[in-house]
Amino acid sequence: MATLKQIADAVGVSVGTVSRVLNNDTTISVGDETKIKIFDTAEQMQYKTLKQRKTDSRENLSKLRIGIVEMYKPSEQLEDPYYLLLRSVVDKECFEHGIEVVNIYKHDEEYKFIGYGPVNGIIAIGKFYEDEVKILGEMNDNIVFLDSSPDDIMFDSVKINFELGTNMALDHLVSLGHERIGYIGSFKTLDDYKGKSYDRRLDCYRIYMKSKRLYNEDYILDTKDVTAMNGYMTAKEFINSHVKMPTAFFVGTDTIATGVLRALYESNIRVPQDVSIVGFNDIIASQHTIPPLTTVRVHIENLASASVDLILEKIISERKYSKKVIIPSELIIRESTFTAKSLY
Repeated sequence: MATLKQIADAVGVSVGTVSRVLNNDTTISVGDETKIKIFDTAEQMQYKTLKQRKTDSRENLSKLRIGIVEMYKPSEQLEDPYYLLLRSVVDKECFEHGIEVVNIYKHDEEYKFIGYGPVNGIIAIGKFYEDEVKILGEMNDNIVFLDSSPDDIMFDSVKINFELGTNMALDHLVSLGHERIGYIGSFKTLDDYKGKSYDRRLDCYRIYMKSKRLYNEDYILDTKDVTAMNGYMTAKEFINSHVKMPTAFFVGTDTIATGVLRALYESNIRVPQDVSIVGFNDIIASQHTIPPLTTVRVHIENLASASVDLILEKIISERKYSKKVIIPSELIIRESTFTAKSLY
């Protein structure tokens, strides 16, 4: 596309004059003959103003079709609403950009979607097996993995900064005077290829607590799964074991934390007077637990926005290299944490 300077040189006027004429500045004193010559030259050189380029961009976006594929079925998402919320925010981002969304589903080891014509790109939400990643890669070159990063060379990805979030949670508890800080969560969670490996939050917890010389293996509780019921049962079992209770727990997810809160309540252990609790994710329910849960907020809207931005950049600019975006977390302090000094 031509530049303003090229048009100015061809017509024999200044760049400022060309810019003002093309943007319909009525205050400029230029003869009609010169204006016509500027418009004709701009058309011949296929120049477009910023406003015209934005209009073209919006028109192009409205023609895009993005496929969304999810790790969990809707029924499975009810156990942990994190991915359900993440999908809804991705849908909202696409709607605001005027992008058509197509649901991609797995059937007989193949990914399919309802409708005619190809999709321009795919946003894959969650974790996927290696063979699933391969199949998706064969379907489309423009793929963004949201909440996993199976291949940094081949695909764009957007992930959470678990280390930052874990350190913020533990810094908060330590600042309140807590030294006996436990961990409750599923030791093994899904990795980037949907295999079971040690949860990143647990790894970060261990590194942090050992660096502070506060580590105690007896305070690390494995829920086996990430449901509220597993959190409840694990906390109940620990309480009944009569092991000395930590003054605080960092819990792997808010969903697990809701079960932990129930177990503590039934055992007449007060939160935060007896035990402080910090969760992770900041799901909507965290504001309405009793007490409201202090938690690490995962900025779902930023995760969704980044994934849509990456897919658009990949499609429109035809970017050939991959990008990985790490979204920082934020500590949200509510009423489930309290100073440890009053606990002794």
